[in-house]
Amino acid sequence: MKKILTIVFAVFTSTIAFSQAYNSPESIEFDYANNRWFIANNGGNNILTRNSATGAIAVFVSTGFSGGGPHGLEIVGDTLYACAGGSLRAYNINTAALVFATSLGGSFLNGITHDAIGNLYITDYSGNKIYRFNTNTRQFNQFVPSGITSPNGIVYDQANNRCVFVQWTGAIKAVSLSDSTVSTLVASSGLSSVDGITKDGSGNYYLSSWSPTRITRYNNTFTTPTTAVGTGMGLSSPADIFYNVLTDTLGVPNSGSGNNTTYYYFGTTTSVNESSTDAFQFSVSPNPIAKTAEIKYEIAEQGNVKIELFDVTGKMIKTIVNENQSKGPHVISFDKSSFSAGNYFFTISNANGTETKKVVIVD
Repeated sequence: MKKILTIVFAVFTSTIAFSQAYNSPESIEFDYANNRWFIANNGGNNILTRNSATGAIAVFVSTGFSGGGPHGLEIVGDTLYACAGGSLRAYNINTAALVFATSLGGSFLNGITHDAIGNLYITDYSGNKIYRFNTNTRQFNQFVPSGITSPNGIVYDQANNRCVFVQWTGAIKAVSLSDSTVSTLVASSGLSSVDGITKDGSGNYYLSSWSPTRITRYNNTFTTPTTAVGTGMGLSSPADIFYNVLTDTLGVPNSGSGNNTTYYYFGTTTSVNESSTDAFQFSVSPNPIAKTAEIKYEIAEQGNVKIELFDVTGKMIKTIVNENQSKGPHVISFDKSSFSAGNYFFTISNANGTETKKVVIVD
């Protein structure tokens, strides 16, 4: 029996002043472009926003799903996708305008994720299927038409070209994106009523379960499970969760009696320390990086400048610049196409010192 370790560092709960806005929150998604959370407010038949800086909650859009919802949420580019029943809807994340609504023919569409080329993968909890929806063509098919039971939360695993999903019964499975075959990663997790799954920047997985009520963390090989958030830490029927890799914060919608959202901070230990001196006026924008970014900096005197990219373990994985440069401002372009999604650190150094910036690469 593996030892269970508690690794919670802090918890932040949506304030009571805003609690009346929640009505069985079902899923949560972070909008990196606008520094806010989207919350699928199942009982309210709407989508809420929560400002990450102030905690202020507002209604983003009333969805109008028949029979309740929305359930799953997923952002691809500037579009927020929401599902409920057999339907999928898409909204512009900046204007809340409805982009389109379509029926996939499902019965209880629930979890959503997307791959690197814009395909959505949507679980059908009671239909025991997984749909694939192409966001470019809006064509869809039953990607996994049978052989699974009560699929719930789902998350894309780019490194292994698969999606990992949980079954309500407690099993953890994967579906290959090359041929749609399903494999079992954990036959029995010891959990039941498993609702959501998400992934942090280091490749760890987090599962939300109602029995026992907790968040369980697995490493990327699905061994050594640990209790990341336990009973008594504000959880109440935790539903479809999301890990904000920019701030190392796990967002949890509590669909039970808590009827709120809670947020848990997990500081990532790394041998690369972040600096706040800003002597180089060093910046990386946009951050998170979806395609390309500009690295801007200024040096006080001519000399050799080195810019390197590190992963979260402190391993240097790419030298971006290593050359003699003139005094003054500089701008270089960084293309993320050869790097997997996750947390990284840029360091800039010369004879006068070193600075580090944390960046996030997203799919």
